[in-house]
Amino acid sequence: MSGNTIAAKNDTVDLSRIRQPKVRTFLQEQQLVTTADFAKLKSFSISNPAMADFSHHIKKFVVAADIEKVWHTYKHIHPKYAWNGNIVTFGLQYSKPKNALTYIDDVYEGIEVGQIIFINVAFFGGLVNIAVGHEVTDVNEADKSFRTCYLLSGKAAGTQQISLKKTADGFTEITHHTIYRSDSKFRDNVLYPFLHTQAITEFHGNIKAQVVKR
Repeated sequence: MSGNTIAAKNDTVDLSRIRQPKVRTFLQEQQLVTTADFAKLKSFSISNPAMADFSHHIKKFVVAADIEKVWHTYKHIHPKYAWNGNIVTFGLQYSKPKNALTYIDDVYEGIEVGQIIFINVAFFGGLVNIAVGHEVTDVNEADKSFRTCYLLSGKAAGTQQISLKKTADGFTEITHHTIYRSDSKFRDNVLYPFLHTQAITEFHGNIKAQVVKR
């Protein structure tokens, strides 16, 4: 399949177009072969009553640019630029509304509810790699925010919300609020806050770089 195309309905995933071994292995382990398989994926629900006992992680970033410009960039930045660094890299996207797979060299039309993004997260200089899948569950134009939820098949349960607001000096403040829980208290209390901060700092830094270019 050539670049700049969108996969047809009931298409089969092309593992050769996904560069990360961990992402390929995750797809194989979850038996995600065709778009019909991806369509069955479910993500964490924020109505889950257990969420009251989850951990919280909040990190704020500031971009010296108008909020409308920053919001437009967050909505339309191609995943290959947003998830492109030493820690986080884009593997594959599946869109429930379009029932289509999107690879790193395909056209990207912007964020929308129902997109499932598979990324590779590398820590400790690439010694540890983790495949992560999360679904876009809300895009709020009025509040300038969007939410993603982890796939139920992942190692952690929870949700992430990114919200933008205008600062007093006309810049844009981004709040990244993560609510999460895994099966390990050590991971939740020690590893996750430290490593997650590194990952999201790189992600928002990538977007900030694109804002400056625009």
